[in-house]
Amino acid sequence: MRYAPRLPIQPIQTKRSATTTASRSEERLVVLKKKSIIKTARLGSFSSVDVDGTGLNIYLIQRASSVVARSNTAMVLSMMIAAAEEDKDEAKAESSVIVGAGPTGLVTAIMLARRGWNVRVLEKRNKPEKANNADVWGDPQRSYNIGLSARGQLALQKYDLLDVATEYAKRVKGRCDFDKDGNPVEKLVQKKFDTQVIQRDRLVAALLEEVESNYADSVTVEHGVAVNSCTFSESGDKATLEIFECKEDGDYCDTKAKETIETSLVIGAEGNAGKRGSAVIRAMDESKMCKTKMVKLKERIESTRVYKIIPIELPDGFRTDLNYSSRTGKGVAMECLPTKEGLLVGVLLVKPTDEETCLKLSDPKKLREYLDSDFPMFSKMVSDENVEKVAKSKFSGLPNFQYAGGALHLGSCAGLIGDAIHTVKPYFGMGVNSAFEDVTVLEECIENAKGDSKIFLPLYSKKRAADAKALVEISHGFDGGFLTFVLPLILDSIFHRIAPWLFMPNTIQMLQKDDWSFVRTSRRKRFDRTLQVSILASIFAGSVSLVMMLVKFLWSKKFFLA
Repeated sequence: MRYAPRLPIQPIQTKRSATTTASRSEERLVVLKKKSIIKTARLGSFSSVDVDGTGLNIYLIQRASSVVARSNTAMVLSMMIAAAEEDKDEAKAESSVIVGAGPTGLVTAIMLARRGWNVRVLEKRNKPEKANNADVWGDPQRSYNIGLSARGQLALQKYDLLDVATEYAKRVKGRCDFDKDGNPVEKLVQKKFDTQVIQRDRLVAALLEEVESNYADSVTVEHGVAVNSCTFSESGDKATLEIFECKEDGDYCDTKAKETIETSLVIGAEGNAGKRGSAVIRAMDESKMCKTKMVKLKERIESTRVYKIIPIELPDGFRTDLNYSSRTGKGVAMECLPTKEGLLVGVLLVKPTDEETCLKLSDPKKLREYLDSDFPMFSKMVSDENVEKVAKSKFSGLPNFQYAGGALHLGSCAGLIGDAIHTVKPYFGMGVNSAFEDVTVLEECIENAKGDSKIFLPLYSKKRAADAKALVEISHGFDGGFLTFVLPLILDSIFHRIAPWLFMPNTIQMLQKDDWSFVRTSRRKRFDRTLQVSILASIFAGSVSLVMMLVKFLWSKKFFLA
């Protein structure tokens, strides 16, 4: 936070001639504000610390009053008061609560703490193990991997958290697919920011340790508690939360509330998945005072997937900084991301309607046979012990596509962030990265509004709601199969290669451009698609015309009668 430096106060002249007084009273007063330094012309300078209990600069008000008495110019006083008001410290909520201590919730708490706010964070799951515990995080079953791209890394860098995350992350330089004969085909990618892969819960553990080490005076994080009820005052300036103790890592809660609190600001940073969903999202969605309406996009049955986690032990000679991938003819996919300890976390994705394959994956003997036949390149990298564990494990589901439509806030007391406003499937790593970007946008709004939630919450909605919708709709298109995913990628590749000055790269690459908003990307790809269709239609129409002309010519020459 920036503060105005104390500037010298010009002494007041107690004896002036009538001419001097009259001339000075007729001069215009100019109040200039550049960053956090406010200067006043003619009347001298002031310091932001010379204030009374209301935060107004006494010296300036007295000085302005003196001028007003002589010049009878009421505008002078109002301008001086406005200038003094601008120099006040940022307003802060009387109390602020973040529901959800995942990566987004913790980064949001740190952002607010750096601005001098006191924050209470509530999380229904258990506290994670220490981030440096290699024995724990060497087990792929502990958590799924996430990739931090340029968007996420820039956001973390802003809050001095990038080193905190990358200490336990693995840098990925490209990918490795396998051809039809099972031979590896490596593809290295040169990017401004290499993707940093880390287990989701390990990132939570690292951020939590940062909070405990450097922000303990401002941030309190409580685990094993859930907010199951949220209501709002009629004026929309207070939220009442009922807090329940949880058991079994947040799956079950007590039936009686442990505590009921009232807060002037609650931020919903947990997604709407799970058995109960988010109480904050539910309350905002159902409130007549709020424009927030959760929009769930239609799930395509053919695109639905469930998955199991498979530990992959790379043999000597294989690179440990690649994303390994392979697919079968039936649409079963194996995606493997590395960990800092060297073990790959494999995700085996299968259609829930493919009952035959699902049964194979649930029996140790059949699972080994299936890996030998369909994924021979990975089968030898999976131990018998891990095959046994995988077969006994349950299938997990992927989240449905969902976004918060209309608004991301209610009154001056509630806002949503992260997965709460844009839920996507983790195929292209946009979930956590866009969530961290949400935090930076929220801070910009707080900065512009001087901490007034009546201003910064609506401003945040205006800046981020359209982007949240665009991200989910773009990602939903990727899940549509050949027509909405594969074909557009082919067209983008062809047209961009022919005319890179006119056509942008494919949508997946565009999403990685950290200086482009999702709305801008969506609009640009619509432009590209319209132009591509127009060109193809023109080529087709021209081809049809040529064929018709050729037929007429041949007919005129009696070619068909010969």
